[in-house]
Amino acid sequence: MFPPLILDRPYVAPHRCRRSASPEMAEALALAPRLYRFSRDALHDFFLALGYPADTPAWMPSFHCGMEVRAAADAGLRPRFYRIRADLSIDEEHLDRGLREDPGPVLLIHYFGFPQPGTERLVALCRQRGVPLVEDGSHAFLSAHPCGRPLGTLAPAATFSLYKTLGTADGGALRVNEGEVRRLTCRPFRLPPPRTRPGVPWAELLQLEHRRRGHRGLPHAELAAIFADRTAVAHRRIFAAPWCYGRGLSRLSLILARRLDPVTIRERRRHNYLGLTARLTGAPGFRPVMAGLPPGTCPLHLPILVRGRTEIVLRLQGAGVEAFIFGMFHHPAMGQDEIPGARALREEILCLPVHQDLGDAELDRLAAVLAPLLAPARTGGG
Repeated sequence: MFPPLILDRPYVAPHRCRRSASPEMAEALALAPRLYRFSRDALHDFFLALGYPADTPAWMPSFHCGMEVRAAADAGLRPRFYRIRADLSIDEEHLDRGLREDPGPVLLIHYFGFPQPGTERLVALCRQRGVPLVEDGSHAFLSAHPCGRPLGTLAPAATFSLYKTLGTADGGALRVNEGEVRRLTCRPFRLPPPRTRPGVPWAELLQLEHRRRGHRGLPHAELAAIFADRTAVAHRRIFAAPWCYGRGLSRLSLILARRLDPVTIRERRRHNYLGLTARLTGAPGFRPVMAGLPPGTCPLHLPILVRGRTEIVLRLQGAGVEAFIFGMFHHPAMGQDEIPGARALREEILCLPVHQDLGDAELDRLAAVLAPLLAPARTGGG
């Protein structure tokens, strides 16, 4: 018998929810009251509501998943890119030069639940240039800035992916200070009416059941073929498949989300992040992307830098451990090596699960499986 599969994200079940709605979760959800199926729907609505002329630039980080860039492009904006450093902070001088030459709205990503350093400075910079800043909190629902304010409350607008943190089948959210956006852009700004989507997201639930079975026991070559196929499908889905924007959050996801306790989720994620870091510290080749865990941060994953990432992912999968890869593809509007350092981030970051469904026993197993894979990958992987 194989041990239970360690999934890369949580999956909420009704038996884990409170019988009544959580006041703390109601307060958290009130931060971004406009609900969507996914955060890309929220971004598309926001960019479209700005009413900019076609081909207006939209400044995007060089390290991205592609969906956020496509949402801007599908709204008629022209993606341009600013540099993200190796520690995932923004090269503010590079962005400032770009805004001087070609002003347009700016998207800022809070990677893996960690607040982007200098967000206050970037808000001030965008106000000075007369462009709106959007905090992309898709990785960072329930996180806070170092100043103590909830993440997503400094800029005129912010988006969130509820499902990534909570484990529901879907869920995106948007917060906008419409008056500030109008004052900043000197343009009309009107979002479409909120949408709802009844029913149960059966496709997502069936996909979960399939993933629970895992691929343990399969030959390595077969795992490699499955990984290659999934990678090709993901690329097509992000950049080529048609998107239907504007679908609302499913009622089931909203019912479940309202009955979860954000304090427990945040504390468990922080416990698991620190616990997995402690278990891997000292292992040859262990290179965490972030230094420490700031107060108020609700981590989405533990991101590390590895060489030979594909091989490590396959070995983990064969042992019943899922890992997540963010930013594997760059948007076609950005050249392969247009921004220094972008390729290294796309090819070397691996995200380890630290979500609230994991206990100490799962952390022990994850660390035991991963630690022997890091040292060979650092020196000999390709």
